[in-house]
Amino acid sequence: MPDTPASATGFDDLKIVDADTHYSEPHDLWTSRAPARWRSRVPRVERDANGRDWWHVDDKRFGPAGAASIVRPDGSKQKFWEIDLAAGLQHDEVHEASYDPRARTQMMDQLGIWAQIVYPNLPGFGVQHLLKIEDLELRNAIVSIYNDAAAELQRDSGQRLFPQALLPFWDIETAVSEVQRAKQELGLTGIVMCSDPDLAGLPDIPDAYWDPLWEVCGALGMPINLHVGASDISMRRFKESAWPSQDRFRKIVVGSLQIELENARVLSNLLTCDVLVRHPDTRWVSVESGIGWIPYMLERLEYQLCETLPEDESLLHASPTELFRRQVYGCFWFEDVAPRKLLEDIGVDNVMFETDFPHPTCLYPSPREHAERVLAECGPEVCRKVMQDNAAKLYGLPL
Repeated sequence: MPDTPASATGFDDLKIVDADTHYSEPHDLWTSRAPARWRSRVPRVERDANGRDWWHVDDKRFGPAGAASIVRPDGSKQKFWEIDLAAGLQHDEVHEASYDPRARTQMMDQLGIWAQIVYPNLPGFGVQHLLKIEDLELRNAIVSIYNDAAAELQRDSGQRLFPQALLPFWDIETAVSEVQRAKQELGLTGIVMCSDPDLAGLPDIPDAYWDPLWEVCGALGMPINLHVGASDISMRRFKESAWPSQDRFRKIVVGSLQIELENARVLSNLLTCDVLVRHPDTRWVSVESGIGWIPYMLERLEYQLCETLPEDESLLHASPTELFRRQVYGCFWFEDVAPRKLLEDIGVDNVMFETDFPHPTCLYPSPREHAERVLAECGPEVCRKVMQDNAAKLYGLPL
């Protein structure tokens, strides 16, 4: 199908919201903000004998300090199979928009994007990487400093970049307090949550242990974002392969699919337990996992529920589809078929657009053009919801 002009799809007057991007943490994010007692312990960057930068926490190497970006300084897109994805490129090898708010908003203007929801890299998409740090007080300090920096980024971007708050989920009371601080003091718009806290020895998401957290998120209107790779088990899908004969390139290709479909497992759990019933004011987002699988998941869950346990009174609450339509959102970027044909099945009020900028799967350099093409037949009202209104309402953005 030929490209459709923006005027035909109603894009001309939209403030497009990109519901999933990432920020390559500046090397001084923690050290420049930490009190003196923490400065030598929080994440800091040291260069090895080979000229590669590494994050260190305390006196231990924490991970590579490469930028999680494949956009080069000249604006070209690096082929992901030509680099070490685990290490990433160095900051001087990527575009400043990967880590600088002024350069990022300039890039957004070029791409036709008004606002971006921003997720972390170093702490993990569900903050699970911080579990490697034994000192709980240090963990909490790292989270607090990041959230302070996130508020600064939001302010310095002119309220166009909206980083989601980290959550110290390993301590329920501290987590509740940090949600309150993030919203009421810092003005942040949502949180990131580990999808499998039980892997850290905590109760799993349906357990009533988490009720105080869901209650405060619902009361304050803080969406709970379940980004792909938000736990160690889901990250392993990307790094491991069931087929030893796979080369590195195919392992990455298959792993990309597997890690995204991990969110089908996470949402299946969420939609068949009673968390959403107990906390109807909460809103949950499946981030960077696409939308094409959602109708199948909902249909399959309901078929099994009705066929297997038709007399079970615990199933008398709202169905998975009803719960999804009321409280859950999905995001698409590269997909062609699902935005064209499945929006009504998913719910036009439950879908948002994302680019994943500047990660290896990002929709760059023409995200707006892709969205215009795949939504060409949906009409201006649907385009407005998917490209602007759904995300603006969910995250309380100042349109």
